[in-house]
Amino acid sequence: MKNIFALIVLLLLNACTPEGTQAIPATALPTYTASPSQSATVTSAATETPLPLTPSATATASQTPTETPRPNVAPTLPHADVQFVYHGDRDKPYVALTFDLCQKPELPSWFDQGIVDTLTEYDVPATFFMGGDWMRTHVDETKLLAANPKFELGNHSWSHPDLPGLSEEAISREILKTQNLLYQLTGRQARLFRLPAGLYDDFTLVMIAWHGLYTIQWDVETGDPDPTIDAERMNWAVRERVQNGSIIIMHANGRGWNTAEALPEMIEHLQGEGYTLVTVSQLLGLEPLPAE
Repeated sequence: MKNIFALIVLLLLNACTPEGTQAIPATALPTYTASPSQSATVTSAATETPLPLTPSATATASQTPTETPRPNVAPTLPHADVQFVYHGDRDKPYVALTFDLCQKPELPSWFDQGIVDTLTEYDVPATFFMGGDWMRTHVDETKLLAANPKFELGNHSWSHPDLPGLSEEAISREILKTQNLLYQLTGRQARLFRLPAGLYDDFTLVMIAWHGLYTIQWDVETGDPDPTIDAERMNWAVRERVQNGSIIIMHANGRGWNTAEALPEMIEHLQGEGYTLVTVSQLLGLEPLPAE
């Protein structure tokens, strides 16, 4: 049965987005109290040595270091209540463009520079959800995104697994290895977490909150992981579904097949309709985390 399910959702898992998800209110979640064993698990995962970067991204012996290496461990965020978000305030005309950057170790992906070029040309903010293994093989691209003050960087797990059913140690490792590499490469901390393929159970949400992160879903799908959905259909989907507070999900890992082509018209339409484009943190009214 598991193999059949995996076959059905293979395209969605590879691209990091589901066809749909089912919301459960945060108030319906049970309250979990961390035990001493949970604390020990989290601590051991946080201090784990990250995987080495790919050879193309590491310095050679002949290169002269230009900066002091950052610690391998990101600052720890305080534990939080579950924050499970599909959209922002419906009374304010703000919309967040979000892009997933992910890969499985056995299924590498790449980087769509055209998306970044368009965002830069139109001078609009966006939130990128960074996969740890993707960052490991795209060091320069990660630093490029971090260098733009209009871009927010979130956490999209390390290896893009199905989190429901994983142990607390495994979930912590997926979160913290990604937090640590993002901090090591950019000096930035992530406060937002996007679920791989949008899949979750109650315990997954509690573990994400345990690490101080907000779980960010979406309410507008463009369908960009499907290569048969062209730019025109993507923009139709946005026009039909967007409303105040919307979070739009797309992909910048080369598996948003027509996203770069669709983006200029999308931005122009949203701005023409009176929407202000913001990061997810701005949409939620969160203060920026300090960056190194």
